[in-house]
Amino acid sequence: MDRMVKTDVDRRDKAYYARCINELKKWGAPLDGWRCIGVEDVREDDPEADLFECELCGCSNVRFVHVMDHDLYFEEVRVGCICAGVMEGDILKAQERERLMRNRARRRKNFIKREWKQTRPNLWERSYRGIELHIMKTGNVYTVFTTSKTKRSYKGKPIRDFYSAIYAAFDLADPKEDIL
Repeated sequence: MDRMVKTDVDRRDKAYYARCINELKKWGAPLDGWRCIGVEDVREDDPEADLFECELCGCSNVRFVHVMDHDLYFEEVRVGCICAGVMEGDILKAQERERLMRNRARRRKNFIKREWKQTRPNLWERSYRGIELHIMKTGNVYTVFTTSKTKRSYKGKPIRDFYSAIYAAFDLADPKEDIL
């Protein structure tokens, strides 16, 4: 019985792999040599946001979008975990990236719940993973800093509220780039 189940799983895996490869062929895209240049969490700022549809297989349940790039293809392709693994030829590597992103999302959720200590007017502090984080308000703009890094924007915009400063502090202390 176990052998029968394994055989069915193998067939489904091969069929899925073939479907991804066939779609790349239809696009006239390279079949291998892709690299992941980023992973995006579509629910990072909104836990109720719609999930993403994989551009390769059409799966509409993708939360963590792997941004794939190839020197011989004209644009980036945004896909789910398994399609990313097929494109780069290493499904385990893609699954590990996905696992790390899930863990980071949990850490972020817990991070925003913890309190900041106001040490002076317009200055808040706390530590995270051995890093001393500071949020400073100057006028109507916030700056987030550590001993070695400073961040004055969040998602490309000046930080104008305390909660955005908290999210910027998390990104400073636990950057997504570490996952790649």
